[in-house]
Amino acid sequence: MFENRIILNAVIAGMMAAFVFFLFDVIFDLRDNFSEGISYSIDEAIHLVFESGAVLALFFGMVSLFKYNSFLRDQNVKAQTQLSALKLDFDEYVRNQFSKWELTVAEKDVALLLLRGLNTSDIADLRSVSVGTIKVQAHKIFGKSGVSSRVEFMALFMDEFIDIGISK
Repeated sequence: MFENRIILNAVIAGMMAAFVFFLFDVIFDLRDNFSEGISYSIDEAIHLVFESGAVLALFFGMVSLFKYNSFLRDQNVKAQTQLSALKLDFDEYVRNQFSKWELTVAEKDVALLLLRGLNTSDIADLRSVSVGTIKVQAHKIFGKSGVSSRVEFMALFMDEFIDIGISK
């Protein structure tokens, strides 16, 4: 993210430098020819038209880039806000489901770790219990939630999370 910002700022700085260079070149060409009363040759007029076009293209390019960058920042803020709201909704849904299923405190801890994708031995290590204990608790959790496997258990919550996201 930081590298992208550096690159974007470098591109904008380059566009600004080119804009200023071509703008002053056009201004000085016009000033010199008008002050001396010299008319442009066809080659000079074409050169001036292309430089003027470059000035306009750079100006509108910078304006568009600034507007688009601002739009992307706004979209990012909106997405972050929506993600935070979804996370709160999802956390509340998880807590409500655990209460509805009447999980014990230990089962709630194990269920959360299952949802995070930890395997049985890692959960046992974290909780300082045997793998057998975690298997029994997982089996009870699956029974209370009406599923028969870890995949089905996780799918219960993923489906709900997707439904919450769609309804926002």
